[in-house]
Amino acid sequence: MVTRYYDTGVLLKLYTVEEGADEVRDWVVRGGEALVFTSLHRSECVSALRLKVFRGECRLEQSTAALAALDEDVDAGVLRPTALDWDAVWERAERLARAHGATTGCRTLDTLHVASALQLDVQEMVTRDQRQAALAGMAGLLVVNPLG
Repeated sequence: MVTRYYDTGVLLKLYTVEEGADEVRDWVVRGGEALVFTSLHRSECVSALRLKVFRGECRLEQSTAALAALDEDVDAGVLRPTALDWDAVWERAERLARAHGATTGCRTLDTLHVASALQLDVQEMVTRDQRQAALAGMAGLLVVNPLG
């Protein structure tokens, strides 16, 4: 049973050298569970790691190595590929946006993550994004920030 859903921003800290990365890695290891990994996570990870190259935050070789490490974690079961009914996720995301978008300012991708967590019937949303956290809380999820 899945109990936590990790936002991509948190997952990326497992594969990058940036502020808070060590703390997130330690927190995930202590949790000891395989992490849900959807096609949305994968797409965002690839995009974000290549964007880091574009912005000059890392070299292409570092980005490629991070993606390889991500794939290794999928193969090792650290990240558990999880299929979703995307039509249902999109419908739920629209309902969330209609109900809470004007008060949270939550963007589409962040709303899709909250909708995905709800579709998976998890109890906790692990995120550092304030808008996403607000939406997740309004949707009934316990919000956890691994960096406190």
